Amino acid sequence: MLVGERRQKILEVVNSGRAVTVEELSKILDVSPSTVRRDLRFLESRGLLHRTHGGAMPSAMSSYEPSLVEKESTMVEEKKAIGAYAASLIEEGDTVVIDAGTTTIHIVRNLQINKAKIVTNFLKAALEIPYKPDIEVLLTGGTLRFSTQALVGPVAENFLQHIKVDKAFIGTNGITLNGFSTPNVLEAATKRAMVQCAEKVFVVSDSTKFGKEAFVRFADIDEVDCIITDWNLPDEEAERYQEIGLDVIRVKKEGAR
Repeated sequence: MLVGERRQKILEVVNSGRAVTVEELSKILDVSPSTVRRDLRFLESRGLLHRTHGGAMPSAMSSYEPSLVEKESTMVEEKKAIGAYAASLIEEGDTVVIDAGTTTIHIVRNLQINKAKIVTNFLKAALEIPYKPDIEVLLTGGTLRFSTQALVGPVAENFLQHIKVDKAFIGTNGITLNGFSTPNVLEAATKRAMVQCAEKVFVVSDSTKFGKEAFVRFADIDEVDCIITDWNLPDEEAERYQEIGLDVIRVKKEGAR
């Protein structure tokens, strides 16, 4: 195992949600405890974890990025409800940007309009947009990230920098009062370009992302108009963001009144 692969594996184990010991990591990686300690010192110096006596625990800022497959099996009911609500905000004739993600895919699946221009960097979304003669679908182009099926990089950014749309629907890995963040530098740059090309920006995210901060910030709080999230977000947490002028919509659970 290469050094980079070993350190990525350490981050995956540590970010699974519990403190882990040097001895555990040594056995998992089949390397000496001294090698593990050296890796932990390096990762802590980058702010990616916290060393503890005899081990490590997650940092508040995470660079671990779950794959599309991993994310598809979490908060499924909530993501479906968020996507359905977001789709209802797209009006006939709108120009729209839809980001890659396991929440944004449910926007596409719930589209009811007959006429729109839809821009996306998400291959899966492009293939699931319902065929109608007056719905035009444009892919940004770019480099494909297989883990997320997102098109990213200079080609995608250049495309987005030369368009103007009515609405953008963007996913995120972290939401704090400092802004919105994601683990990957290239995806962050693409999301940033989406924010800048839209008249109105919606972040669509389940409530588990609140209070988390990933590696790269792609938007400040004042660059986003609205967060669409789920019913699990506590009142006091929603109020923290509403107090600084950000609209927070908590969709209702299916069947709830």
